[in-house]
Amino acid sequence: MAPVRAVHRIGAPASRLHRNLRRRAPCRPPQRRRGGLRGSWRSFCSPAVETANTPTEGSDMEANVTLSRTPDRASQGAAQGAAASGEAPRYGGPHRWQVAPWARLVRRAMRWRAYGRWVARYCESLNVTGRENLEAVDGPCIVIANHQSHMDTLVLFEAMPEAVKRRLFFGAAQDRWFVKGRRKLVLQPWYQSLVLGNFPIRRGGGSAALDHARWLLERGEKVCIFPEGTRATSDALGEFRAGVALLALELGVPVVPVYLSGLRAMRPKGQLEVKPGAAGVEILEPVRFAPGTDVRDATASLWQLMNERHLAHHPEPALERAA
Repeated sequence: MAPVRAVHRIGAPASRLHRNLRRRAPCRPPQRRRGGLRGSWRSFCSPAVETANTPTEGSDMEANVTLSRTPDRASQGAAQGAAASGEAPRYGGPHRWQVAPWARLVRRAMRWRAYGRWVARYCESLNVTGRENLEAVDGPCIVIANHQSHMDTLVLFEAMPEAVKRRLFFGAAQDRWFVKGRRKLVLQPWYQSLVLGNFPIRRGGGSAALDHARWLLERGEKVCIFPEGTRATSDALGEFRAGVALLALELGVPVVPVYLSGLRAMRPKGQLEVKPGAAGVEILEPVRFAPGTDVRDATASLWQLMNERHLAHHPEPALERAA
C-alpha cells in the first residue's frame, strides 16, 4: 500500500497544479457554442433525422420542410425561451447571397439530402401532370400551392423540371424557420437559406413581409408561396392571403398554380411520423392578371381556380369556402 500512497502524494500536487494552470491560462480552448457552426458540422455530415427516421417540421425542410422530431417544441423553443427571459426572439435572414453561384452549387450538391431521399422513401408513387404548362413561363414567376403537410415543399420541388429547380426559392414563416439560437443544423437560418433555398416571410408584416420575394423576382428568380399561410386542418381549402396577387400585379409576373394531393394523409398537421403513400402534383396553366386588376379580385380568382381542383379531389361532402 505504501507505493500507492507515495504515488498519490506525488500525483496530488501535480493535479492541483494542472487545475490552477487551467484556471489562470489567458487563452482557453474554444468552447462549443450552442447553435453555432462549430457545433453543427458533425450533424451536417450525419443524417439529419431523429430516431423515428421521418422528415418532420418542413422540408429537409420545410417551409423548408426541416427535420425535427418534436415539431412545436423544436420550431418554437428558441422563441419561447427568449420570451421567458423577457427578450425578443432574434431572426436570421433573408440572405441575398443565396443567389450567388457558389450558393447555387452547394444547393444543387445537397439536393438529394434535402429533398430527393425523403420523396423516394415516403412517396410510394408520385404522379406529376401539367409540366408542359411551365414551358409557357420564360422568366420570373410565382408558384402557389395548397398547403397540406410539411411534405409539400419536398414533393413540389421534386416535381419541377430541372430548369425551374435551379431558380426556385420557397417562402417560409420567419417565426418558425428563421429563429436564431437553435441547436439543430436544419433549423439554422443560414442552412434554410443555403441548402433548402428558403427565405423568411414575416407574419402580419404587410407588403414589407414579401420584400425579399420581390427582390428575387426582380432578379429573374422564381418563388413559391403557400397563400393559405398555414397547413390545412380541415377538408376545406383555406382563405388566400393577398400577398401573391399584390406581387404579381406590381411586377407583372405570372402565377403558376399547383395542386398537391395525398400529402395530408401522409403527414397531417400535428403528426410526427410520415405514413408512406401516393402523392399527386398537378401543375395548372399560368395566370396573368391585366394591369389595374383589383388585388382582392385577383386573390379571389386564384382561390376559385384552386378550389375547383380541390373539389375535384374532395367531391363529397361538398366543401364550403373556409370562413
